[in-house]
Amino acid sequence: MRLTDLRIFGFAATMLVAATLAVPSFAAPGVAGAASAVPDSPGGAPVVLAQDGGGWHPLSPLLRLFRGGRRAAPPRKLQEPEKPQRTIRRVAPAPPKIQAEPKSADARTVLVVGDAMADGLARGLEAAYAQTPTIKVESEISRSLGLIRKADPDWPTRIAQRLKQGDVNVVVVMLGTDDRRQVTLDGQRAGFRDPAWEEVYRVLVQRTVAAVRDSRKPLVWVGLPPVSGPDRRSDFSYLNDFYKEKVETADGIFVDLWEAFLSEEGKYTSYGADVDGKRQRLRTEDGLYFTWPGYRKVAFFVQQRIARILGEGPALELAFPGGDANMILLSGGASREETLAGEEIAPAIPSEGSLQHRLIVEGRPLPQVEGRVDDYRITR
Repeated sequence: MRLTDLRIFGFAATMLVAATLAVPSFAAPGVAGAASAVPDSPGGAPVVLAQDGGGWHPLSPLLRLFRGGRRAAPPRKLQEPEKPQRTIRRVAPAPPKIQAEPKSADARTVLVVGDAMADGLARGLEAAYAQTPTIKVESEISRSLGLIRKADPDWPTRIAQRLKQGDVNVVVVMLGTDDRRQVTLDGQRAGFRDPAWEEVYRVLVQRTVAAVRDSRKPLVWVGLPPVSGPDRRSDFSYLNDFYKEKVETADGIFVDLWEAFLSEEGKYTSYGADVDGKRQRLRTEDGLYFTWPGYRKVAFFVQQRIARILGEGPALELAFPGGDANMILLSGGASREETLAGEEIAPAIPSEGSLQHRLIVEGRPLPQVEGRVDDYRITR
């Protein structure tokens, strides 16, 4: 190419650039952001500036040629701020107002002993016996005091002192939620689950059980429930083994809540059926304690054991042989007045001439029946 041609080409390019700056861009109808107006122009009229990537321009091919063939980046879209998500929390039902009937003068007393877990159980039992004038519920509660923590007096001494005051028919104990801590033995500290720790804790549980049984009172010990977290759940199951062993050895009643508060898959769950069969939140958000429906459910299981001792219902007879409360017989026998209508009561002594009289009274064998299983005769 000759020099004259290069000059002509340069002049044409310069004119094209100048024309580009003077010609406005044409935006497609309805396309937002294709052009922007600047109101502060010298002539007072708005100046329209072409926007790369928006609308169509007649000299777009030449502009891309002089820019090296690169397309301008599309305009950045402004992102709307994300709306905060609402956290829906299901509020656990609050304890209802209980309208309790006045208790009779000879009402029997259920004493609930223990920590914060026992406090909720006591309120659940109060609701359970609200319409039962013959049973009242009292409590001896220290919400943050377990068997490990030092206190004056400790739980065994405190229970013994309360029972000396009389007027207690059944003792219900629920302790241990705060006992996963180290102990001091002969000036040496022993960590939770160490052999030395086990030795100390076994003695503490035994002393607490003895404080009730030495006072000749029936004992119902409520085990710890399953809780959230595998480590804590394992620890609570471990503690329950101590309670169950010492309580049942002393002829007390151990209430095992474990299976009642697990899911069908055997896992921890905060929800379940309440005493009315409705699905409710039974556990608090910390995965440790119970909501009001949960405590009512715990009280329901405990109430079944108390019924064995206090004899709720006309068909349940309770006897202490020789006045010893350490021996509990649950006969379940019914008198003539307590039987169902039309039901015959078998006589205590078989009538004379009957097969029962021949076997039991006379001591003679019953006649053999050929082919029956007790027919040992040899057939030929």
